[in-house]
Amino acid sequence: MKARRLIIGVLAILSLTGGLLFRQEAAVDEGATLRELAPAAVFSNKTGSPPHYQAAAGDVAFNSSDVVPFVRGYAGPIKVMIVLSPDGRIKGLKIIEHRETRNYVHYLETPAYLGRFIGKSVLDRFEVDRDIDGISRATVSVEALARTVRDSSRAVAEQVYGIRAAPGAPAARSGWSWAVYSMLFAAALFGYMLTRRSTRMQRLRDAVLVLSIVVIGVLLSAPFSILSVFNLLLIRLSSSALWYVVLISSLLSVVIAGRFTCGWLCPFGAVSELAARFPTRKWTIDTLTDDQWRKAKYVLLAIAVTAVLIFRRPEYGNYETYVTLFSFHGNALSWGLVALALLANLRVPRFWCRYLCPVAAFLGLLSRKAEGYPSSPACPMGNRKDPEISECIRCNRCYRQNKENQ
Repeated sequence: MKARRLIIGVLAILSLTGGLLFRQEAAVDEGATLRELAPAAVFSNKTGSPPHYQAAAGDVAFNSSDVVPFVRGYAGPIKVMIVLSPDGRIKGLKIIEHRETRNYVHYLETPAYLGRFIGKSVLDRFEVDRDIDGISRATVSVEALARTVRDSSRAVAEQVYGIRAAPGAPAARSGWSWAVYSMLFAAALFGYMLTRRSTRMQRLRDAVLVLSIVVIGVLLSAPFSILSVFNLLLIRLSSSALWYVVLISSLLSVVIAGRFTCGWLCPFGAVSELAARFPTRKWTIDTLTDDQWRKAKYVLLAIAVTAVLIFRRPEYGNYETYVTLFSFHGNALSWGLVALALLANLRVPRFWCRYLCPVAAFLGLLSRKAEGYPSSPACPMGNRKDPEISECIRCNRCYRQNKENQ
């Protein structure tokens, strides 16, 4: 394990340094976007404060990031090119750059959705689920887009046209999500402590697994993701309190209880473990082969870390099956990976967690040595006797200090 930590750590440092020194962010061609949004207009060069383009007919165009660079979505700013008419109405807009996970925000980028903004006045409220349509499982991103368009348009309209809107910000509809996650995290931690005392409390863990699927997977769409780690390394921080709560609580929990997140709060892990309980014939894999295949997830993580940090593109490391499953969106390849993971799971319990999961590899690297986990035939990970602690998901079925095991 020390060798794996060293190799992946060195790769991360070298890749991050190389990306910072040699990889230049591609500049957005604002002129091409303007020709697409207003093909009949001829705009001047960008001038003024806030910076904007102006057409002879009076329309103005601007890049929202020049005006409100501090407005951020779940993974960073959402940059939008906007065209305003002299009466302060939106004539055209297009998202030109963002770092959100596309599985969740694919509809946000479509002309059908962006068309809902056309004709809106800078005096409108721009509130999600009121005069702006919400998108399930992408609330933070939708709110960020609405605020970006609203605040940048108002700033430009006031400066260029003298149109002044009443101050105020759109009401956040996702402010409660971090509290819901925190309550489930606390319940899982309480269950963890109880199951360390008695295996009879395993039913409590089953209840937490079901809740993780419903709450974290379906309702919040916010499991701990390797994409959050990549964005943190690239200093692309979020405006979402939920993002910080998930990231900080998961990193703290690994110090206290290793792969606690995998064993108690990962919705895909929960689906896998519960599905594996179906009475299907399980494959017997010899210990040597199993140990060798478990190293695959570290190889995949090393490749993803290198690609993401060199090219500064988190999406290059997006092969997490939960993203496809719980966003209900993906291409044929990503859905095929989900199907493979779930079908193989019927023969090899927690197949994805054992061999391929990047979060499992990352948390495994951070897990500290701990006593009292000898494994048992009931291990949901199929761990051998006295496994590496990096393979233990802390279900506590085999914990030596359980009264039943003393």
